[in-house]
Amino acid sequence: MLEKLVDDDIPNIRFNVAKTYAELINVLKRLPDEGTIFSLDKAGKTDTAPSPKSTELIQQRILPSLEKLQKDDDVDVRYFATTAVAAIPGVGGGEPMNTSP
Repeated sequence: MLEKLVDDDIPNIRFNVAKTYAELINVLKRLPDEGTIFSLDKAGKTDTAPSPKSTELIQQRILPSLEKLQKDDDVDVRYFATTAVAAIPGVGGGEPMNTSP
């Protein structure tokens, strides 16, 4: 559904898609190789490295949509997409945000 909403005519929908992707990235970064996030939380483990499966999901399913949103005509859409990309392990982080069209 989110992939379809990336092309919505309404900018507020698109920036909320970018914000939703940011939340998904935060959850997927914690996805373990085995077990669930719930089991990690229950065991008190908070600092876990992203699993190869979660990294693959982020790279293949989320990053292409965010890259498209980073080129959006609307400055708010570009901002939230860039913020979401910055949270992707091995991709974002540290680079200055450019929201110019």
